[in-house]
Amino acid sequence: MDWSKRAAGSGAPIRQGELDRRTAARLTGAGLAALLLRSTTGRRGLAAQEATPAGPTGTTTRLVGGGQPASAPGLELTLRRITHTPGGQVPAHSHPGALVIVVEAGTWGYTALGGTALLTRASLDGTPVPAETMPIGTEALLTAGDWLFVENPQDEIRNAGEDDVVLLIAGLTRVGEPFTTLMPHT
Repeated sequence: MDWSKRAAGSGAPIRQGELDRRTAARLTGAGLAALLLRSTTGRRGLAAQEATPAGPTGTTTRLVGGGQPASAPGLELTLRRITHTPGGQVPAHSHPGALVIVVEAGTWGYTALGGTALLTRASLDGTPVPAETMPIGTEALLTAGDWLFVENPQDEIRNAGEDDVVLLIAGLTRVGEPFTTLMPHT
């Protein structure tokens, strides 16, 4: 099936549940958001569309690699490279597992909305820095070398600087579930 033509608006309908993990990994930024909005709102009407947040802006995602470890049945390990341009953001969303997120470049704003988030700042002079638990609802600014370990996170993120933010994200998530799910407005 040629998903690129369908995602680009060929007119062929996308039925709910048709979007699988590999397809989602191939899509980027606003294209993924538009596809998610189209596949989740369907024909439920304007009220459902208003309850769904606008999707990511200024964000591109590239699946670097992945596989299903024999030692973790039902889970898959993936590595993604995410770039947020200045002003780029992803509104409130969730992930179905555990992630390690490393800031490679830029100034990244991260707000934990749920789950567990441990922040480790870049080492100073080679001295290990202890991890700190991130409070829910408070934005932290991370820079190159900082990293997060998060489990079943709910969060919102943004580029908080003037240069591109580049992230590497390793995820151990359930097979068949979307890597990212936008959360409705409350």
